[in-house]
Amino acid sequence: MSQVHTSGIDAWVTRLSRNELPVLSEVMREINRLTNGSDTSVNQLSAVILRDASLTAKVLRLSNSAYFNPHGDQDVTTISRAVVKLGFQGIKAISLSVMLIDSLLKKGAKQRMLEWLARGFHAAVQAERLLVNRDQAVKEDAFIAALLLHVGDMAFWSCRGEQMLMLEQALGDQRDNSDNERDVLGTTLREITRKLAELWQLGPTLSEALQDGECDTFAAQAVRLGDEISLAAEAGWNSPELERVLDKVSAFTGQSREEARLGLLKGAEDAAAVALNYGANKVCNFIPSTSDAQAVPTANRSKSDAQLQLSILRELATMIHENVDVNTLFQTVVEGVHRAIGYERVALLLIDSKKKILQAKYALSEEGTAWREAMQFSMKGEQDNLFSYCLHSRQLLWMRRDKPSQFKHLIELGARSAFDPSNCVMAALYAGPRQIGVLFADRGVKGDAIEQEQYESFCHFAQQANMGLSMLAERRSR
Repeated sequence: MSQVHTSGIDAWVTRLSRNELPVLSEVMREINRLTNGSDTSVNQLSAVILRDASLTAKVLRLSNSAYFNPHGDQDVTTISRAVVKLGFQGIKAISLSVMLIDSLLKKGAKQRMLEWLARGFHAAVQAERLLVNRDQAVKEDAFIAALLLHVGDMAFWSCRGEQMLMLEQALGDQRDNSDNERDVLGTTLREITRKLAELWQLGPTLSEALQDGECDTFAAQAVRLGDEISLAAEAGWNSPELERVLDKVSAFTGQSREEARLGLLKGAEDAAAVALNYGANKVCNFIPSTSDAQAVPTANRSKSDAQLQLSILRELATMIHENVDVNTLFQTVVEGVHRAIGYERVALLLIDSKKKILQAKYALSEEGTAWREAMQFSMKGEQDNLFSYCLHSRQLLWMRRDKPSQFKHLIELGARSAFDPSNCVMAALYAGPRQIGVLFADRGVKGDAIEQEQYESFCHFAQQANMGLSMLAERRSR
């Protein structure tokens, strides 16, 4: 192919930074400068984020998500609190990810861009999981670097123009091809990524992962391996490509092949949930499904169905995008928590018209109507009962058998027959500032203890419900 309209690496980097993604370029550089500085204060970093109302809202929402706050600790309501709780690297991970996604998706959801963004999410979660025994800051650094490992591809494919069409036609079904890229662009997308990483000061881990030759640090090694996993998974979870990368994962982590394989499958499921948390709904469909993976028997497997969870979460994302009615949203959430996570009893309690009672309007259990009717509680004051406290405090609650409850005074004697106060989870539902109700689940009478994974999955569904309620309310107010 002859060279047509090629412009070289410097021209492309200038175009992407100054013309296509100027806000992304500016904020990325400032946040990186602050988080990499030794004398940066909480107030300095908070001030940068607070300049952007949309970024502020999303940082707070994600700081309270199951991914960044898996234990449902005290709500994060200020950026300063978020910085203290999650640290500079944690806030950096959230902020850069939000800015990247917003900047790319605002330019239109082109398929190749969505595919590269999906690979970024998948690689980021896999890289972080590979570093399970490392410091949290190291894991967050790897998450950012893996997410941005192909930022040049993402940025390029978010643009429009003759050269995009020419390169797309030249590549056909290929993900990339350096020869075709040089013919059309006068450079490669990997070289553009390296230059952008340097210009935007995206950190030493990403720079190391992008260099030629071996990586010295565990973080950069995990970034490369996470990227290999995301690419191999596209060939299928039972493919030769995946089997080869599985050997590398086993050697890197010290796990058996069976343990490593289970970890990769869980990583793919988590990646789709994380993308949903970030509001990148369309990206989920491009993260490889685990439905073709061969089942691996394991002891103490819970009743949860990870693939069904992912399918229902994706269905919820589609419903929200299509402006579905709220009743269908509620029914789908309750069904997902019951069928996909494995909670024996699930109820969605809504506020009555007089705003005095929380009553189960949607419920699934073997006990049928009688149990649903028993799930009725006062909501006038925060200290009335456990459900009212959850609603008014906007907290995620996990009542555990192995930990003494600090809420004994909120458990009504009459309510003990309706639910298990030592083995249940609940989450407040809101549409913006408006109180809606409480999502509740337990394992039934004398059921198995709720596991960490089940709690985190419940959090994903609760967060998706809240996101849907807020978006539906905002659209109908316009």
